[in-house]
Amino acid sequence: MSRKIEILETARTLFNENNTQSVTTNHIAKAMEISPGNLHYHYCNREEIIRILYKDMRVKMTLSTDKLPKTLAELNEHQKVLIGIQWEYRFFFREILFLLSRDKSLKTLYIKENVAHRSRIKLTIGWFIENGDLEINDPALQEYVVDAILMSWQFYTSLMETLGRPLSKKSAEEALEYVNNVMLPFKVKKINTKHSTKPKGLVE
Repeated sequence: MSRKIEILETARTLFNENNTQSVTTNHIAKAMEISPGNLHYHYCNREEIIRILYKDMRVKMTLSTDKLPKTLAELNEHQKVLIGIQWEYRFFFREILFLLSRDKSLKTLYIKENVAHRSRIKLTIGWFIENGDLEINDPALQEYVVDAILMSWQFYTSLMETLGRPLSKKSAEEALEYVNNVMLPFKVKKINTKHSTKPKGLVE
C-alpha cells in the first residue's frame, strides 16, 4: 500500500470512529506514526483528504448507464453493494450537510454528481415501469418516488444520528427496506401461471 493510500485509509477510519471536525491532519499523522510534514507532502489539508475520499466513494457507487439494474431483483443486489460502500464511508453520510457547508468545492462537485445520480434513479424507475414491474401513471408521482429513494439513501445515516439510535452495519441495511417500501405500493402483482392447475371437475 502506498503512503498516499495509507493516509486516506487511516483518515477514513478515524473519521468513521470520531468525526471530521475532531480529527485533524496531526491526528492522522500520529496514528500512522509519521510527521505532519510527511502527510502534508501528499495532501494539503483535511479538506483535500475528504474530497478525495468522496471521489473514491462515488466511483465505487456509480454504475454506467448500460450497467444500471433492469429488474427489481437486480436493483436489490446492487443496493446490497451500496450498503457496504455507505458503511465504509459512513462519516460522509453522517456529516453530509456540514461537510458541504464547509467546502464550496466539495459542494459544487457533490451537487453536480448528485443531479446525475438522480437522473440514473429516474431512468431505472422508468425501465421498471416499461418492464411492467411498477405501475406509476402520474409523472409527478414518479418524481416523488425518485426523490424519496434518493433521500432514503442520502439521509438515513443522519436520521439515525438525530434520533439517537445506534448505528451499525446491520442498522444501515434498514435503508434498503425504506427504498423497497417506497416502491411497494406501485409493484405489479404478477400471476405465476407456470404451476397453475385447472379446477377440479373441469372437462375439456
